[in-house]
Amino acid sequence: MSTILRDLTTGVRGIQVPEGGGTIQWTDGHRTVLPAVFDKKNINRCDKVDIPIIRFMARLPSSDRRSKYVEHLASDVLTARDATSIITTCLSTNKCVKISGVPCTPPTGKLDLQYLDVNFGISPLREVQLHDLARRCENHATPHMYSTMKSFIDGIDDPQKIQCILDVPLAHVTLPEQLRLIDHGLVHGWNQTTTTVPIVSKVHPENFTTKGWGILHQPGYLTYPHHDAEGTLTWVRMEAGIKFWAIFRLKDGASNRVQLRNLWMRLVDYPTHKSWIQKNCEGEVITLKQGDLLILPPGIFHAVYTPTASFSTGGHFYNYDCMHLTELSRFIDAELAPATTNQDMEHALETLRRMVIAIPFLSPRIVLHVRSLLSICMMASFGHHYRAKGSSAQCVEDTETSAPVKVISDLVFTFLGVSSRMRPGDMLYAGDQFDAGAEVDRITLCDSFKTHMNLYNQ
Repeated sequence: MSTILRDLTTGVRGIQVPEGGGTIQWTDGHRTVLPAVFDKKNINRCDKVDIPIIRFMARLPSSDRRSKYVEHLASDVLTARDATSIITTCLSTNKCVKISGVPCTPPTGKLDLQYLDVNFGISPLREVQLHDLARRCENHATPHMYSTMKSFIDGIDDPQKIQCILDVPLAHVTLPEQLRLIDHGLVHGWNQTTTTVPIVSKVHPENFTTKGWGILHQPGYLTYPHHDAEGTLTWVRMEAGIKFWAIFRLKDGASNRVQLRNLWMRLVDYPTHKSWIQKNCEGEVITLKQGDLLILPPGIFHAVYTPTASFSTGGHFYNYDCMHLTELSRFIDAELAPATTNQDMEHALETLRRMVIAIPFLSPRIVLHVRSLLSICMMASFGHHYRAKGSSAQCVEDTETSAPVKVISDLVFTFLGVSSRMRPGDMLYAGDQFDAGAEVDRITLCDSFKTHMNLYNQ
């Protein structure tokens, strides 16, 4: 790539972000602006938190095909008959997946209101909740302000504004058609259980609205280290602009719950724990450009720097293969959230319950694994144990799904050897937390359901 293409400061520095913020070079050769919010004494308030984190990210190696933690694929993988299987196998081992060259909808020129309106149905009059960098410098817990899409887009060329919109609901936006069945929460949990257990209780709209969304950034915004709430998998497709997506892990590759908890707790407060993090933490930076699709397993701790105006689409979903990672993520959320997540979501339990109800009726082609199966039954049966710290008590209330979940989960527990001497935690908390476990004997499991639930007779 030419030096010109690697220089991302032209047209940004002094025009879209303040001139005095400086620049930084990343290990892949890109040069970007640094954020700046100056106080009355002309001191850059980003020097305290944002810029130290960005400098740490910029020193990390650039992720490429040699990575052990990110699977780099070309878009032709989507033409393979087993594309979904290839991708979920990677995700289930806690490995991110980047697919380059997927169809996207880039703007013909600048990121503007007409592009968003015509291609995605985002009205310029739409009310939005912004995250404002100047406000975050005042108080990191309250960066929010309300505005309109027009005001946000107009602010891209105002160097005194550095803002982002983390959630533009776009329920009509989806993954590539070839991956349409990867969302097991929707495909199996909701689509295939409402006849068996009709919907009676109120259903939180986030069970569906989080399936598709958009993210808009003005240049110079850093999303602090976090993991996505409720143990979801996350996909992001770059439509316009560029992002530097840093993922973090322990240097020794440990997956012990206590060690992971300690890592997550320290990453959310980088300035305080800078020395410990630099000694014990490693990572890599995934550069996302137009047409790049990134899929993150549950619980991946990451930070994102956006050096140019950008727009990406994405969504959250659940998958049976990754339930052990979902359980691990939600287990730690119950102790640390909302400090470790960037958004609050309270929709998970009802989707997980529906996924459990679907288990006796799953197609024989669906492969289940021991630790993932145990994990989803644990989360669905003991929802109050996984209630994220600070979340509403309503998110774990009993509904019409509670009783059938208990019946199915108890049968699964017995099938997997859970007893008074071998508790679920004894099986889940030991060993490699990123391992989905051995393949489940679906035939024997189905026989158990048939015997004890009077199923498959019609």
